[in-house]
Amino acid sequence: MSAVAPSVSETTFSSWIETLKPEKLEDRVLTLLAPSKFHREFVEEHFVPGLEAVARENTGESVRVRIRVQGNGEIPRQRNLPFAPSAQIRPEVSNGTGDLAPSVSDAAAESNLSPRYRFENFVEGDCNSFARAACLAISDLSRPTLWNPLLIYGGTGLGKTHLLQAIGNRVLSVRRNDGIRVRYVSSERFTQDFIQSVRSQQGSDFSEKYRNVDLLLVDDIQFFATKERTQTEFFHAFNALHQSGRRIVMTSDRPVHELAGFDERLISRFDSGLVTNVNPPTYETRLAILQDRAKFEHFPLPFDVADLLSTHITSNVRELEGAFAALVAHCQFGRVPATLELAQRVIQEKTGKRTGRPPVELIQQTVADYFRISQDALRGKTRKKEIAYARMIAMYLMTELTEHSLKTIGGFFGGRDHSTVIHARDTIAELRKTDEVQTVCALGDLERRLSLGAPVRTSM
Repeated sequence: MSAVAPSVSETTFSSWIETLKPEKLEDRVLTLLAPSKFHREFVEEHFVPGLEAVARENTGESVRVRIRVQGNGEIPRQRNLPFAPSAQIRPEVSNGTGDLAPSVSDAAAESNLSPRYRFENFVEGDCNSFARAACLAISDLSRPTLWNPLLIYGGTGLGKTHLLQAIGNRVLSVRRNDGIRVRYVSSERFTQDFIQSVRSQQGSDFSEKYRNVDLLLVDDIQFFATKERTQTEFFHAFNALHQSGRRIVMTSDRPVHELAGFDERLISRFDSGLVTNVNPPTYETRLAILQDRAKFEHFPLPFDVADLLSTHITSNVRELEGAFAALVAHCQFGRVPATLELAQRVIQEKTGKRTGRPPVELIQQTVADYFRISQDALRGKTRKKEIAYARMIAMYLMTELTEHSLKTIGGFFGGRDHSTVIHARDTIAELRKTDEVQTVCALGDLERRLSLGAPVRTSM
């Protein structure tokens, strides 16, 4: 399975591909074992062509992939699909750039969908895995579902719009030749269209637009609040679609029971299907998002820089991606590499504050000034006793006064290993604990100066 890794994201590989176990290769049929029926069906739907391409590259022959559930004698349906010259694991991708096939893009444009929102570039984590699975399930129009409507709620910038449009793009990709009609709309746009239809007396055109679809995707329904006539029109559109078995997916910034200013009939409809949420991304998810973006943009992003951004940009994905974009801009326009110092600057620009903690460069400058050495020497490799001592003091202060990881702190001192930071922290902590005069005085002075927010130079 390792041969597939370069074709997919790390998250996709670990979640879906790495868990497959080769059973046998016989008569040009490669049988793989999946851990569950859902896993088998998902891989069959999305990854079989890419797996077959990899098998062909490694065997030099056309190989079909068959997947069955481990411990289950059932053999699932085979997929005898033609090979593409440059087949990828991602089924929608028609070339190496990540662009959707033209027919899908055209349909997406008519549906108000952006082709950049796909399940393949949505980073999954504990914060959104259930919502993502629900969206994948409802995007399969060939199977009946209990989860209609589906309502996804959560704060701003957490990926609700991405998931909503990914559903539409998946449907258009899989059912591109079936004349499937998809409509994505924000609640504001729906309201504007309704008002315009009233003014122009073209109510039938409005009804046709939103009721004659197979899948309706509505973003930010909370903005329907207190708009009684718009709610009435949406209620009728909802009923028309639901009663004919069409699917409806919505997003909101709050759960159903917190939607104020809504007709109770609509609240009841919203609650009749599946309601799920997305939460702020965990550190691991934030880190994976940055690494995926860097890979997509072909941008060299050092781990310590990604770690720093992931540690301090925590509120939502949109803010994190904005910080990444700012970092790329600084690097490209200034023709400089991505460094910890630059990342620190971006964090301060994006957040507008220092999160109540002294920035790294302030600690380094203050310590260097206190001990009358240069910052280059403090960050450098010299092992002179007085400089090594000052360096340990600086490392200790960073472990106490910042939220940086040990690995990141080591990066601020010429890329030293985290074990070096641990040694410095423990050494200075022990000296302070035993009331070693020089250390106690130095730390007291330095902490006081850092609390002022600017370094105070000692007299020469």
